[in-house]
Amino acid sequence: MGNEADPNLYFSTPGPWNVNATRPIHSPLGEIVYAGTKWGSQATYAHAPPPKFMRPTPHFLLVLTLEGTASYMDETGLRCTLQPGSLIWAAPGVNQSYGPKRGERWSELFLWFRGPLFDTWQGSGFPGERSRHLELNPLNYWTDRLRRILQPSPEAPAESDLARICHFQQWLADALQFEDKRTQTTETLQWRERAEQKLRTGRLTDPSLEEIARSMGMSYSAFRKRFVQMTGKSPGEFRADEIVLRACSLLLETNHNLATIAADLGFHDAFHLSKRFKQVVGMSPQDFRRQNRGR
Repeated sequence: MGNEADPNLYFSTPGPWNVNATRPIHSPLGEIVYAGTKWGSQATYAHAPPPKFMRPTPHFLLVLTLEGTASYMDETGLRCTLQPGSLIWAAPGVNQSYGPKRGERWSELFLWFRGPLFDTWQGSGFPGERSRHLELNPLNYWTDRLRRILQPSPEAPAESDLARICHFQQWLADALQFEDKRTQTTETLQWRERAEQKLRTGRLTDPSLEEIARSMGMSYSAFRKRFVQMTGKSPGEFRADEIVLRACSLLLETNHNLATIAADLGFHDAFHLSKRFKQVVGMSPQDFRRQNRGR
């Protein structure tokens, strides 16, 4: 693989908005090594257009085009033109090169990431032996979601890095789903984001799922059907999983006992929280706290 200490891999240039974050997320499941934006770039790495210069990726790589156009090529056989909304997803060790044509400019948001979670994705074919090229629109929807994961606003509820790496994993899954179903509209994506946000707030049973459905202007049966079609989970399953992620944060960031955390999150008792926690995380809350606290 490439030299991961190479400073050329980890820098940003200013623009309308900026991401410049070294290890913004670090958890036992995976980490974002670096995330950055480059605005108005005129050349690829080492100022040599493809195919005169190819560099190997030291980690998993995402490149999302923000402005302009560029050419991309790599040794997996992928060759394409990048335009606003184009997303490249490459595995570690892939020789690749990309950049604008001579005299032109383009802008990108890029991420280097790694970890056992993403190794598992790679083993299942994501991105797989051939790099992935996806087209995401509307662009602002996808960049805003990703920026909230990478650089949460000070007003946003505090979340553990484990919860945030899971949100990043969901972002990747949604991008793949969007590529498969290009017919999704802006309204559809906004509906899903509103529904998910409502399900993330509150406690396990408060507000009720019926109340959330009414706030979306639907009966619960219609709300449940649409939500399952879009996410593959029922609203109740989604909310329980999200609340378990909040439990992860509380286990790592407070000294509250499990009974207190269960009560705060709306579980009947510590037993019911432990049961759901193990289903989602794969270990008991006690083991999770013991293995991850202080990392």
